[in-house]
Amino acid sequence: MTLDPALERMLTVSREKGGPALNEMALSDARGAMRDMFLANGYPTCHAAEVTHIPAEACGGTFSLYIYRPANAQGALPAVIYFHGGGFVLGDAATYDTHSRALAHLLGVAVVFVEYRLAPEYRFPAAVTDTCAAIDYIADASIDLGLNPNCLVAMGESAGGNLAVNAALHAHRKGDLRFNGLCLIYPLVDMQPLAEATVRYPSVAKFGTGTNLDLEEMGWFRENYLNSTDEGTLPENTLLFQPDLDLLPRTRIYVGECDPLRDMGLTFAPLLIENGVDAKSEILPGMMHSFMCQGNVSALALRHFFRIVEDLADLMR
Repeated sequence: MTLDPALERMLTVSREKGGPALNEMALSDARGAMRDMFLANGYPTCHAAEVTHIPAEACGGTFSLYIYRPANAQGALPAVIYFHGGGFVLGDAATYDTHSRALAHLLGVAVVFVEYRLAPEYRFPAAVTDTCAAIDYIADASIDLGLNPNCLVAMGESAGGNLAVNAALHAHRKGDLRFNGLCLIYPLVDMQPLAEATVRYPSVAKFGTGTNLDLEEMGWFRENYLNSTDEGTLPENTLLFQPDLDLLPRTRIYVGECDPLRDMGLTFAPLLIENGVDAKSEILPGMMHSFMCQGNVSALALRHFFRIVEDLADLMR
């Protein structure tokens, strides 16, 4: 298993520069560092888009929405409801701006970016609560928002993959809104203690040092998000324990070959299939965690980005 040379060079340059890891920074500095890194290393083009911000007060909740529509788009559009990564601690609409614009432009759809509350200011279950409230708001306001409620896909990366599953389950339990598909990219599906994870998922031990997402960083995210270790076993956090996975729509899971979370995604897909879900998983060669936001560094990562966009277009149908 070999990391893409362009990504290896990026990691080497980062190590040579030195400086603290994200989990060693002040919280505001860590959030700024992730934003700067994703904007510099991510999707290489800033596409034109019409961006509407719906603040928390207007949503009647604690979350806000950013809706990206392709320039000059007309009428109600199919939509990707997007949940960002960052370990429930980092990330916001600004961090993923070029990413959201690219999805809207390439797919010709609206991208609804859910800006949920972050830990440690707001620990579990704040992000899940905001996710479910956002789904309820979209169900009630889809026409006013210019969205086609009959053509929706939920998408999430890393921690956002966890939230996307919670979103789809909430929507399908209530029946007010249904998703055509679910797109999960290096999803965090298991938040049980990391010592156990290294046994259950060999990739955690194999790639948990020096490959972009270290064990110490994963532990830092977990400690900031959960109120106690026991919460890691709740079904909202360890999705393997959700009782009604059969409610999920068509699901596509993408994991990086050199990502510590790789084996989590590979474990989740067969479980979904056992529950009657049309699910597929795929290992993307040479990729590490967050490859979707490394397309300006790695041509291979950018090609994988486009591949996933093609599959998203199929899920919209």
